[in-house]
Amino acid sequence: MSIRPHPHRLPRARIDPIVDPTTALRLVRAAMALPPRPETVVVLLDDAHCGVAIVSVDGTADPDQVVAVVECLANPALVESDVAAMIVASVRPDHLLDDRDGDRWFEMCDVAEQVGIDVVEWFVVGGRVNCPRDLAGVPPRWPTPDARSA
Repeated sequence: MSIRPHPHRLPRARIDPIVDPTTALRLVRAAMALPPRPETVVVLLDDAHCGVAIVSVDGTADPDQVVAVVECLANPALVESDVAAMIVASVRPDHLLDDRDGDRWFEMCDVAEQVGIDVVEWFVVGGRVNCPRDLAGVPPRWPTPDARSA
């Protein structure tokens, strides 16, 4: 049985579940390059929402490249059998949301769902943090407290 990590400690791989946006964003920020540069950070999760791996792809300045990154990581030949979900973050130091980010949200979710992976959240990190899921009108996908204790 895993417990929530101390609020000032990052979740431990395969031990601490990542079940809320605050914890996920702390982990993404720890994985981001400093100073911030265009990159995509993906946290791969198991079925208990514990981290399995963190992948960072630099040079993803084109907003469409986030879909390509998800497509590569959702490839059945490359994904570990215990990956059930992912958290995606696009680092865009010079700007935030793009008009097509709602469409990109649906596209990356479709790509991942084809291999049985759920995209829990997509953060766009710049001067502020936004979630294109909100643009798309999709409710949050974070596990409910009842689901964590089951």
